[in-house]
Amino acid sequence: MAIPMAELPDQPIPRRRAPRKLRRTQIEMPADLHDDRLGEVIEAFLDGPPERERRVPRTRRQRDKLRPLGKPVPMDTRPDWDVALRLEDARLARYGRPASVLVIRLRPRVRGTVDRYAARVGALIREHARETDRVTRAAADRFHVLLPETDEPEAHILGERIRDGSAALDSSRPSDGLEILTAAVSPGSGETLHDALRIAQEAIAD
Repeated sequence: MAIPMAELPDQPIPRRRAPRKLRRTQIEMPADLHDDRLGEVIEAFLDGPPERERRVPRTRRQRDKLRPLGKPVPMDTRPDWDVALRLEDARLARYGRPASVLVIRLRPRVRGTVDRYAARVGALIREHARETDRVTRAAADRFHVLLPETDEPEAHILGERIRDGSAALDSSRPSDGLEILTAAVSPGSGETLHDALRIAQEAIAD
């Protein structure tokens, strides 16, 4: 049945909105702007990429790796150092990471003067050691240093630093004389850090 037009409800006819005009933002360049930057970009493009940093020789990288952090490491007791050696030995056997031991022996020319230098040599070792190294006075005339993540050539570099720094310790009493002996050893295939320590001790024994 058709509905008469008069009975239809009054409904507003929707009107389409006209599309909004796109606004174009105009950027005004400052009057004092020059083309210097553009010239630099062009020059960089023509010159090519910057030169690569020169490779540092391995000996220098080793010295940088063993560079101390400026804060002396604490001196371990002998039992604590032995525990650290055993733990590092287990880590070496499990993961195969490099590690070394450094034995430092004081040999003064005059008997009875070793204690005169021991404190200063010990302080010197602690200053040159890294935060991860372990240092102990194993005997009256001997210090042991445990060096994790360090191969034998790098451990030798630390021994050289200790010898060079100890050269000025007896300047006040040159008649006494102090000789510093060092031996750095890394365990070989099938060896442990305890084996390396024994080899190092034998290398500087009388």
